[in-house]
Amino acid sequence: MFSFNRTTKEKLYKYALIFFLSIVCLSMVIVMAPIGGGDTSTTQSNVLASIGNNTVTSQELDEHIRDEFRNSPNGMNPRMIAMFAPTVLDQLVIDQILVEEAHKMGIEVTDAEVLKTFEGIPWLYPGGNFVGAEQAAQMISANTGKTLPQFEALIRDSLLEDKIRGIVTDGVQVTPGEVLAQYRRRNNKTKIDYVTLDPSQFIKDVKITPEALAATFKINSAKYKLPEQRQLRYVMIDADLARARVNVTDAELHDYYAQHLSDYRVPDRVKVAHILFKTTGKTPAEAATLEKTAADVLNQIRAGANFGDLARKYSEDSTAQAGGELGWIVHGQTVPNFESTAFGLKPGEVSGLVKTEYGIHIIKVEDKQVAHLQTFDELKGSIQAELEKQRIADVQDSLANSLATQIKANPQQFADIVTKAGFVPRETPLFKFNQPVPDLGKSDGLDNLAFQLKINEVGGPVSVPRGEAVIQLIQVSPEHVPSLDEVRPQVEEDFRHEDSITLAREKAEKLAELAKTEDFDKAAKSLGLTPKTSNDFSESEYVEGAGNGSQLTGAFTLDPGQVSNVISVGTNQVVFKVISHTPANDADFAAQRDQIEEELLSQKRSLEFEIYRQNLKEQFLRSGQLKLNDAGMKQYLASYQNQ
Repeated sequence: MFSFNRTTKEKLYKYALIFFLSIVCLSMVIVMAPIGGGDTSTTQSNVLASIGNNTVTSQELDEHIRDEFRNSPNGMNPRMIAMFAPTVLDQLVIDQILVEEAHKMGIEVTDAEVLKTFEGIPWLYPGGNFVGAEQAAQMISANTGKTLPQFEALIRDSLLEDKIRGIVTDGVQVTPGEVLAQYRRRNNKTKIDYVTLDPSQFIKDVKITPEALAATFKINSAKYKLPEQRQLRYVMIDADLARARVNVTDAELHDYYAQHLSDYRVPDRVKVAHILFKTTGKTPAEAATLEKTAADVLNQIRAGANFGDLARKYSEDSTAQAGGELGWIVHGQTVPNFESTAFGLKPGEVSGLVKTEYGIHIIKVEDKQVAHLQTFDELKGSIQAELEKQRIADVQDSLANSLATQIKANPQQFADIVTKAGFVPRETPLFKFNQPVPDLGKSDGLDNLAFQLKINEVGGPVSVPRGEAVIQLIQVSPEHVPSLDEVRPQVEEDFRHEDSITLAREKAEKLAELAKTEDFDKAAKSLGLTPKTSNDFSESEYVEGAGNGSQLTGAFTLDPGQVSNVISVGTNQVVFKVISHTPANDADFAAQRDQIEEELLSQKRSLEFEIYRQNLKEQFLRSGQLKLNDAGMKQYLASYQNQ
């Protein structure tokens, strides 16, 4: 299909799949319990865990955490890293244990299995057509930040894990009785009278005394701890300043054009849209039915129906929602039958039914271009913009580096040096790590540099959204517990919030007590509350103002006429009386049985595999195959907690 060898395909597949695996891994990191205990005798302080002959080092843990949170706004926050490090280490250790176990069991992943999975990734094969080796590598590298060998190892390990999962969980089953019970739990309905007490209604009733506020602050003083803040002196070299020093001549534009002629050659290409009816994995009878459907769609197109509308309705390709638009394709980019048909059509023409290994296509050519060299006049504007961009960046770098050199040599003369050079020295307010800074904006590089400098030390140049900056640290406000006066508004707000919940709870408890001995409506109104009556609802349905059915404990088990205890739904407090129960209609069971069975089976298998993972970890610990360097981990955590 492409000029693309098998080994490269396998490696690119691994890049693609890790993008999805990292998302799954992040969710697992959040819920997994970290490893506890272990052997602290490990001599290398950077080795946090050893599994057989393999190790997990602090550098590997650091890299993995940053990869996991690379797109998170909190990803570079030292305290966030310290918080998640134990669970990430736990995941890395268990992953390695599973690989060890797979090798012991003789489980292997074949090249064919890797390749098959790779070719099933739709965003690398839109419409069954590979995007190209270079583009695929760029997309995958940008999304994962992994090297080819790292990616290959991760993917092979993940496929090994899938095989172990299959061995462990294939015997797990669900009984017909379990499926029926789950159906009834989902479909049993109930009806209630209820009152919801929202704490916000009680804010006005909260009384704050100086003594109560001081006591609250004393108990919760750590909650109001102010993080370390820093203040900078800086000079900004932005693009506008640099642009005034840049001039690109026509001669330079012509020279650039002449040097890059190969970049401006446009190959033969056609702009196409298509409708795909997938036949992969279909029986001959199913494929024949699809071909009849495709023929009918083709007749509709030839009768004047809109191609894009039909693509959105019938196409099984990822381009369907875009009306089947594939864009421009060149020779060698698609499978032979597709290519020969597309290049053989004229603009506006629609093909017959074209069969490929992916299915049956209907192809429409929207435009066509023969190979040609784009002229200088066509490209002059874009060349000028590109050269100016390069020159501006060069000027910014040159100015910033020159200023940084001068200021570092004489840090006490920061303002004088900057002013003499024609720039304006400025100062930031105090700011926290990972906080946007006025004028400088938000930059990981700025954060990391600013919080490493010592007082009066000069750092830079550093890239910020507006350009290049040279910075000097002029003040550090250490992390500290403030006085009550410094955070009084926040303490008062928190006090009102907490006390309003208490008031709502107390009133709800009064209602629950009264309603057990007298009419629910009467009891509610005597307390100034207005009860509501729900519709019939199931565990999965929402009750207006009260919460989801699954949160209303007792609604499905209390007898009609019984009153619940107070139930907290978030900060709201709910009390209800059961009016009636409507049992599930078993006549509808057959329609839901397969889906419920599949969901229950998936849940039971996930639980079974997690138990297996944890037991395996414990076995490795007991046998000494897994050794943990607790002291090294404490040192690692301290390096972030102290930032």
